[in-house]
Parts: sequence; structure tokens; C-alpha cells
Amino acid sequence: MNVFQGNDEGDPGVSRLGDRARLTSDRLTGIPKRVTEIEAYPTVVKEGGVVVSEENAEGTFREFIREHSNVFRVEADDLRLVSIRNINNRWYVKYEQRYKGLPVHKATVGLDSSEDGKVGTYAASYHPDIDLPVEPAISLEAATGAAIETYPKGRQRYLRRQDDVLLVYPEKSDDQVSYHLAWKIQIVTEEPDPELEKFFIVDALDGTILRSYTANFPGAQVTGMAQAEVYPENPTDPISTVPLEHEYVEIEDAGTTTTNSAGRFKKYVNWLWPLFHWPTGDATFTLDGPYARVQDSAGVDFTETRPCNTTSPCNMTWSATDRDHINVFYHMNLFHDWLADQLGYSWKNPWDGTSRLNAQVNHSFNNAYAGNPMKFGTDPFARSSDVIYHECIHNVLYEIYGDYIGWPDSHAEAYGMDEGFADYFSSSFTNDSRHGEGYTSSPRNLDNNKQYPGKSGYNIEGHTGGLFIGGAGWELRQRLVNIYGGSGARIADQLLLEAHQILSTYPRDYYYSDPSESNLLSALYRAADIDNNLKNGFPYFNDMQLAFHAHGLLQAVLEDRDSFDFSTNTLGTLTGGDLYYYDGKFWANNYEQNGVKDLGGIGTPDLGGITIPKSGYTRFGVDAVEGHTYVSKAQDGEQQSYIVFRVTDLGASKSTVTVQYLYRVSPFWYIANLNTKEIHKPVCRWVSLMAAGNKHHLKSLKTAAHWIKDDGYNGCYYCLNRYDTDTHTMRAVLRNLNADLETP
Repeated sequence: MNVFQGNDEGDPGVSRLGDRARLTSDRLTGIPKRVTEIEAYPTVVKEGGVVVSEENAEGTFREFIREHSNVFRVEADDLRLVSIRNINNRWYVKYEQRYKGLPVHKATVGLDSSEDGKVGTYAASYHPDIDLPVEPAISLEAATGAAIETYPKGRQRYLRRQDDVLLVYPEKSDDQVSYHLAWKIQIVTEEPDPELEKFFIVDALDGTILRSYTANFPGAQVTGMAQAEVYPENPTDPISTVPLEHEYVEIEDAGTTTTNSAGRFKKYVNWLWPLFHWPTGDATFTLDGPYARVQDSAGVDFTETRPCNTTSPCNMTWSATDRDHINVFYHMNLFHDWLADQLGYSWKNPWDGTSRLNAQVNHSFNNAYAGNPMKFGTDPFARSSDVIYHECIHNVLYEIYGDYIGWPDSHAEAYGMDEGFADYFSSSFTNDSRHGEGYTSSPRNLDNNKQYPGKSGYNIEGHTGGLFIGGAGWELRQRLVNIYGGSGARIADQLLLEAHQILSTYPRDYYYSDPSESNLLSALYRAADIDNNLKNGFPYFNDMQLAFHAHGLLQAVLEDRDSFDFSTNTLGTLTGGDLYYYDGKFWANNYEQNGVKDLGGIGTPDLGGITIPKSGYTRFGVDAVEGHTYVSKAQDGEQQSYIVFRVTDLGASKSTVTVQYLYRVSPFWYIANLNTKEIHKPVCRWVSLMAAGNKHHLKSLKTAAHWIKDDGYNGCYYCLNRYDTDTHTMRAVLRNLNADLETP
């Protein structure tokens, strides 16, 4: 930024413009802003006999300005032509000021002349002595972000940059002009919205927003509010009247607008509109918008028409004895906003390419179905938010996988994921583990202790089977809520949604956890990993283990010669991992493996409560016996961690073995890794991301507690202190979690 303080100085050169020429100067810059009653020709016209034409007018009058630079005090070379017009036999020429190639905001020079070139008036808004760098320190993307951050958070995802230019922006005050290198940016919405569309002037050197103003010239407008009578959650809830967001409202002969989060809308109309629509025009409200559309069972839109004018609000409240259509439209929009705002997921309809969820209501069947459109039967289904969100999630998963996860194999594990995660995300949205309360006497509940029977014995209908895997998701969610509070729910939601996106890239068929198949547990580990190295540990590992363990889902089927890494759910052949299965025995005699011990047939106590023996491990073949429980030392790099596992099934001739396991993670595994050169930087990055509150990569507070427990590790303290993390709070967390830390 630089500042110019000028003053008006007379100039005897004015007389060269004619005896009657009169000059007025700008009070701040001292530059002549207007010269009238000029009677002078450009030299090339007067002496050279040039006939002024549209082709030569730009250069002819630029030379005129140059010839009288002592009067106009303008650098002719800094001017760029804007327009040349011949109106009523007079030439009107307009230039804009440039500074080192950049436009100066609203700085122009113009003059007019007779058709033969005799100049009559001159006017300028010109800025002298600008002294600014022309390379921005603030990027266009950063300036755009600063502009968008001025909007309410719920609206920001609808915004984008349309036009931009780097320019010099003169900022006037009472006694001076300050000059800024600045970005001029127009922010617009996906759907036209005059309330949100603005221009921003952002200082390109320090990021300050210098000015913002609406991008739409104010004029006559039709305004109003749309509301709806809905069931807030369950069919048995009292009716509530709420603003209806994301609804299209069509104004007769003026186009369509969309309601905002308060249900309000505006539509600017031509100034003639009130004359042709007197006393009123029509406003047509439709249960349709950018993110949801509801029709009746025959595919006909629901619409209502109200009279409207520009002098009073045009309001509409959707009300009906049968509110199914209203309720579905309202909750589909709520779900879309939650998915986008809280989980950062922008759903695209795989059937029609829009961002819209489509639905039909009032079908005669007693059920609800996903698809395009989603179809809702008799009243309770369309009036239950659980059901609406559940069907929406089916469509989301359909888009992710390019099909439903498991349907039509209704008794497969994959179909259990279809139903279990439709329940999970619906329940997470409502913050209630129950699904369907209010329309059924026996709602499904994800807060349960149902146990997975194992891959070989699985033949369970999807809604019931979903209680295993959906229950594990809910257990993970609640564990993270206990650690992080409300934000823990969003961490779990994002991890699980990202895990599905990862799993969808694997070949079908899909399973809960078996490492010999495409399975959700491995995808969940990948979703949490931040340095492409599962072996050195990753956020939330212990909580994932305990969540899956709570439903008996930590199971693996090992074939002869399979090695198995329990901490990454990865199979290999003979080498690698914590142990391998060969010839009916468990072996741990390869590089980095440390031994196995058979605890015998001790029954079925919980694997998390079994005491870890300190001795008696062997690396050279321990017989696999159905019903026996074993302890394996974790491989090198996972110091003092152990795996407790139980053989639940032996195949014919012991060709396969099924184990149920729990990885008993030691905090010393993480601490040891902190001291390696390879892991130091990623670990510090974990801590910094946690401290910064990054919603995608928050590091487990339990793990942070483990690090802080090792008071000798100054590098981690450096990271924590650098990001202003409250280490006292983390120490308190450590004390509270002592009983929960898995130590041998």
C-alpha cells in the first residue's frame, strides 16, 4: 500500500486548449478531473490532415492527451482503450488506467470531440505516483477462502469463485488516497442467490478484506418464507412447524429462486414486472430443489401456488392431513446437509448425475425402498426420520460401490453391511442407537452384544446380520465420544465412510474382517493410517480392535502356509507377520517373529482379560487344537505387544484354521517407534494434526497419553508445545485411562 496526498495546482498550459477552457482538479490527487469548453484539435488532425475514423481514433486522441500532458498530468502510455463510440456525429473515447500492466480500479480517462476531431470536453479519475509491488503475497485461492469464510458455515459449501482480477485498488478517505494491490473476486452460488452473491476486494499483500458488496443491482423484488409442518423425528412426535430450506420457488415471468436456511427467498424482478402483474403475480412452491425432490406415487410433483407482489411478503406453510410428502422432503434435505457439512461428502446421484435425492410417497405397500426414486409406503415409513435417513444411506453406499454392497445375496456378510451401516449412519445422525422407534414395537438397536458366529457359519438375513457390524461401528463411535466428546462421533463417521470408499476399490465379495477376502476391517485401518505404513501403528487402533472384539468380529481363516500380521489384518505366505500356520501348527521361527504359547483348553473367557504369561514361548511349532487359547508375541517393532487368540474351527485334515483374536497393544510399541528416524516426523505430524483439530486425522488421545507417559521423549513435547496443546489435560486423560491401557 502507498499513500498519495495531493493538492490543486493551476497550470498555464490550459490556455493552449482554448480561450474559454475551464479546469477542475480532484481535491485529493490534484489531478485535473474535468476540463470543459475545449476548442483544440490533435496535431495530426489540424496539421496532418488526418480524418478521424473508428480505426484511428484511439491513437489520435491518445496523442492529444500526450501533447497536453502538462495540463492533464496523465501518462498516456498507461492508458488502455475501453471504447470508441460515434453518437450523434460526435466521437466519445474512453481509456482505463493501468499500472505496470494491472488495471487501476475504476480509474478512467475520457474525452469527446466533433466528428472532425475538435475536442470539447475531457474527464478523468486518474491516480498519479502509484508505487506498489505487482507480485501478490496472498494467492488467489487464499483470498477466495478469506471471502468465503465471511459467510455462515452452513452456506460455504455452496459457494465458488466466478470472476477474478488482480488490480490496484484506490481507497479514499477524507484527506488521502491509499493504494493497495488487491484481488477483486466475485463469489457466486450453484443456484442463483442474490443474497449470497458478492464482490470482494482483498488486499493481495496482507489478505485484508477491503470491501465487499452485493453482485446484484438492487431493484424490485419478491420476497417471502416457506415453512413446513413435519414430524421432527418419529411418527408419534407432535407436529412442528420449521423453515423449509433448499426449496425451489418460481416467480411468474421472473424465474426460479431457492429458499435459504431460514426458509426465506428473494427474487429480483424487472422494474416493469409490477406493472404487468397487478395486483399480484403467482409464486409456485414445489417440493423440489437442488438436493431433494418428492413426488406422489404416480410421479407427479407436489406444488402450491400463492399470489405475490413486490410490496408485501409471499409466505407459504406446507400443511396437510397426510404430511408424508412434506416430511420426506424436509428430512432428505437435512440428511444432505449433514452429509456435506459434517462428513465432507458431496453425494452425486449415480442414476441421473444430479446432487438430488428423489423420492415418491403414498405407495400402498408397508415398507420403504432405496433407489431412484426412493419409495415410501404407508404413513409410518415416510414419517420416521430413521427410515428416511436409512434409505438415503443405501443410496450413498450404492454410489460408492457402484451397486449395493451385497444385495441381492440377502444372507451374505456384505448385505449385513448394507443394512448395518444404513442403520449406523442414520443412528449417528439422530444420536440414538435405536432404529425405528415410534413405528415398531421392536426397533433394532446398535447398542448390543450380539456375537458374530464366524465366516463358515454365517447365514443370517442382512437386517439382523447388520447388528454385528453396525454394532461394532456404534461401539467405535461411543469409545471415541468418551475420549473426544461430541467430535468423536464425527471422527468415527468419517473413518467408517472413508473405509467404505476404500473397500469399494477392492474386488467383490465383501466381508467383515476375514483377511483372505476383501474386508471392512482392513479398509478401516487404511482409513486411519496417515503415513502409508500400518506396521508402525496408526490412530484409533486400540479402539477399533476393542469395537470389533465386542462383537466377536476379530476372526481370521488361515490356510496352510499362511502367515498373519494381526496388527494390520494382513496375510502372506510363510514369512512376515506375527506367526504362520503350517502343517497344523503355529510357527514363529522366521525373521522378526518371537514365539507362541498354548494356554490349553481354558474355556471361553474374554480374550481381553487373560493374563499374559512372561515365559514358555516357543518359535518352533505349536499344535493347533480346536478350543485352545494361545498367546503370540508380536513381531519386532511392536515391543511388548501380544496377541491372544483362540482356535474356533479346524478344517478337514487341519488344512485351515479359524482363529478369534485380540491384539493386546502395548504403549511401549509407540514409544519405541518414536525413537526411530523413520517414524519421528510422521508422529510429530500426528500430534500437530490432533492439536490443530483436523477432523480427518485426529490422533488418538490414548496414543498421545502413551507418548506423554514417556517423560524422556522431548521431541514429542516439542511438537505438543509448538501447537499449544494442553499437556496438563493430556496427563489428566492418561490418569483417567490407566485402567483401559492394554499393558502386559
